[in-house]
Amino acid sequence: MIIVFCGPPASGKSTIARKLAEKLENSKLVSSDEFKRKTYKRMFAETEKWAGKVKYLILNGTFYKREWRDGIKRIAEGKGEGAITFFITCSLDTCLKRNESRKNQIEEKAVRIIYGQMEKPEDQYSLIDTDVLSVDEAIEAILKILSAGPNFKNSVLLKS
Repeated sequence: MIIVFCGPPASGKSTIARKLAEKLENSKLVSSDEFKRKTYKRMFAETEKWAGKVKYLILNGTFYKREWRDGIKRIAEGKGEGAITFFITCSLDTCLKRNESRKNQIEEKAVRIIYGQMEKPEDQYSLIDTDVLSVDEAIEAILKILSAGPNFKNSVLLKS
């Protein structure tokens, strides 16, 4: 299973992806933060390398362009793997505040650009609003969705 975390910078993707990887046995986390250049070309190469070799391949990046997510989906299909996208989001104000407190800040202009250009997923995804859900609540919801397997339907994860 390939799990894609996408969303604007400082929305909580990395924290959620890292904690999920710790909870899932036989998982591999690949983060766009690991690459300085040719980020998505390298993400595709890592996906090719790891798909089918671990039970859960977790990909963490903004993936703000649909074409990048579609590229991962094509690789998954070619490897006979299932793929699911979790769109991690929050308000622009929250992204900017969280970015300010980061050790490795992104330029505010870049955060605003990516936030504004984010092409939201359309098929087989769940939206996780980190203005509403804590990291632990998001992880719990993700684990429930993953346990549903092929019966998964698009969803918006909010507190009840």
